[in-house]
Order: sequence, then C-alpha cells, then structure tokens
Amino acid sequence: MERGESYNPVPSRARMSPSLPPRCYALLPCAGVGSRSGAALPKQYVQIAGRPMVAHTLAALSAVTRLAASLVVLSPDDDRFEALLPSFEGERGWVCRRGGATRADTVAGGLDELIDRGARADDWVLVHDAARCW
Repeated sequence: MERGESYNPVPSRARMSPSLPPRCYALLPCAGVGSRSGAALPKQYVQIAGRPMVAHTLAALSAVTRLAASLVVLSPDDDRFEALLPSFEGERGWVCRRGGATRADTVAGGLDELIDRGARADDWVLVHDAARCW
C-alpha cells in the first residue's frame, strides 16, 4: 500500500448504493463435522422433534420478513443437506458449497457468495450458527 492510500476491506465488486436502502441477509455456516458433539453425524443434521436441527433454524429465519435471503454455506463434499431439506432453495433460500476448514473460512466463503449474488457493501449480514435453533 502506498503512503497516503487508505485500506478498503470491501471488495471492489461490492459497491455501496446510497440511493437504495441496505438489505439484510442471514448467513449460516453449515460446513462443520460436529466432532465435539459426539454425534455420529454433523450436529446440524441431528434430529430434533423429527427434523434436522438446521431445519428448525431455517424455519425460524424464514419467518423474518426483513431478510432478503438466507444463505447456507456447506462443505464442498456435504451429501446430506439436499436430501434432508429438498425444498429449501428458492427466492429467499440459497445454498453454496464454499465451506472451509474453519468457521471463519466458511463465513468468508459465504460473504464472497453473497457479493457474487449482488450483496452491496452497505448491506447487513447476520451470521447465525446452523446448529443453534433457539
């Protein structure tokens, strides 16, 4: 960086739009393996009241009308999500496979996905754990 130059952490492809109100998105890191939970599968897929835990989280978020969309960020090799939640994707339900080795990597991949889908620098993103449905 040159002297006098300021650092801007927002990618150039995510521009602010002063004429449009900020939008709100939910981002659910859902790429973990749940190794600390002791379950035989990732904890977001553990059944609670007959449904995977992540289904309860997504149902709660879908009731928030202020959210433009909820993005679930999966591991590239996740083979459960679509089988367990076949009707999730749509206008306000998005899925991507940019999960990383850590939660921070997964969140960063999700933020990149939101930008690729048109999120602007002045939009808000709620990061909510997929395995915390309360």
